[in-house]
Amino acid sequence: MNKWIACATAACAVALSLTLVGCDSQVEEPNVPTDSASGSTGGYGYTLTDAEKLKALAIGETAVWRDYEVTVTSVDRADGKLTAHIDVKGHTLAQSLSTECLLSFGMPPVSSSFDGDVITVPAGETASGTLTFDDQYTSQRLFWNDGATEGTWDLTLPAVQPERQGAESEGTEPAKTENAKQEEPKKDEAAEAQKQAVAALEAEMPSLFENNTFYTFQSVDTSTATVTPQEGGGYEYVNDVTVTGGDGAPTTANVRLICEANGNCISMTVDGAFLF
Repeated sequence: MNKWIACATAACAVALSLTLVGCDSQVEEPNVPTDSASGSTGGYGYTLTDAEKLKALAIGETAVWRDYEVTVTSVDRADGKLTAHIDVKGHTLAQSLSTECLLSFGMPPVSSSFDGDVITVPAGETASGTLTFDDQYTSQRLFWNDGATEGTWDLTLPAVQPERQGAESEGTEPAKTENAKQEEPKKDEAAEAQKQAVAALEAEMPSLFENNTFYTFQSVDTSTATVTPQEGGGYEYVNDVTVTGGDGAPTTANVRLICEANGNCISMTVDGAFLF
């Protein structure tokens, strides 16, 4: 008998013993209906995992039995060891489950982070920890034995995010990409530069009317300006300003300026009349 057959035989023996004793969970009274295919909640606020789904769970998915539920949240491989990170949530009764409920290649874990290799779960709470297995045969599945049923995590399937993590993230803003983060400062810098240029322009507005013999500048409302970026840089500034005409009476004139990014204006139109 070669080494692989010997290990496989030992694995089968361990699996058989676990099937006989189950995980010794504390059974809820009255029990939730055992017809898991119906997806019954039994009024307990959770849904039993469908028997077919239990055969092929992905990392991050949860197996829900009547007394508790288990999630293999992630798996690490290093130095010939496989480490499974698990969450076990109790329902209405506290649970004390053996770490040997979870098998890799039919073998129980060689070590765990749980005290005394017992997963102790208070009622309604979650216990988290790690189970480490000998990974010399590069197991592709993890099996949790619940006595009557078995949950299988297929390590070849794409991992998913646990549902509770998805629920916690609802309503939160998605993470921004690195490119988006880099673009935002550029936009802010450009907007600030344009704001400063417009402020400087409006401060110099009286001088733009100095050589105009028809209008005399009076005032400008800085809050009514329309500023439109131009291709190649610069911007178009449009606003109504208060001026006095040849008769000395105050009036409103529409001013349109084409300016460079630094605020230097290269074109000015007043009420449609081109001045420069």
